[in-house]
Amino acid sequence: MNEQQAREAVVGYRDHSGKSQSEIAKELGISSGQLSAFISGTYKAPHTVIPKIEALLQKNESKKQAPKAPPFAETTVSRQVMDAIEYCHLQGKIGVIYGDAGIGKTMGIRKYCENNPMAVLITVSPAFATMSGVNDLLSEQIGIREKNARRIYLEMVNRLKGSGRVIIIDEAQHLTKKTLEHLRSISDETGVGICFVGNEEVYSRLKGSGKADFAQIFSRIAIRRPVLLGSIKRVDLEKIFFGAGLDEEAIDFLYKIAKTRYGIRGAVNTYVAAAALFGKVDSSAIVRVAREMNIG
Repeated sequence: MNEQQAREAVVGYRDHSGKSQSEIAKELGISSGQLSAFISGTYKAPHTVIPKIEALLQKNESKKQAPKAPPFAETTVSRQVMDAIEYCHLQGKIGVIYGDAGIGKTMGIRKYCENNPMAVLITVSPAFATMSGVNDLLSEQIGIREKNARRIYLEMVNRLKGSGRVIIIDEAQHLTKKTLEHLRSISDETGVGICFVGNEEVYSRLKGSGKADFAQIFSRIAIRRPVLLGSIKRVDLEKIFFGAGLDEEAIDFLYKIAKTRYGIRGAVNTYVAAAALFGKVDSSAIVRVAREMNIG
């Protein structure tokens, strides 16, 4: 690839992907100014950029060709998740969805948000578990630019009151007690529903082992929805892999994986790995991959 071809290729990649020039520069490991100079033909060392462009384009082409996880399919678990969020949304109540990992909670959340653009979704990590961290996440989603905690709260209440929105908090088990109370206050002030989603610890934290200082929030939980490995049905795997052309034996084995601690996520990962390694996926390929991954 010569300089002109590289220039045309990176411009085509920018236009086709819809990415900004700064995003592409970050992918290439150069500054936005360097990329601009390269595209304009004024960069003094274009030979250092061309291999990076070639590698980026090759990587993206490989991604296009790589086997992918099946598209969203409504399962027993994802339906339970979406129904619980909808209840919180329509009724303006606090709810909690809790249970095993890898069984479709987050997929249900994403589908609900896709169907309901007014839903506000934040995912909590330990770094954002405090009140200020959650304020940062919510502010980014709602469009609040205030920095003072009190002003953020007032602006948040003002924007959410009567908005008909719902706040969904994934990985909610990380939240501190003070943050839980903060969110309860937001719900009280605005009438907006909040749905906490996480592992079983999130329900234990909200319950507070009967402690009085958790009573305010626990008494406001209008819906409690446990979603466990036992909720997964064979028909869920049939729906997920409907377009994959798998035989009954393959579905049976993937269902067996889904019922282990690896969940539906483990079944999907096994399928994708088998497709990547063997091309055509059948029961023998799935069994072989599962054994190599120590799954099932």
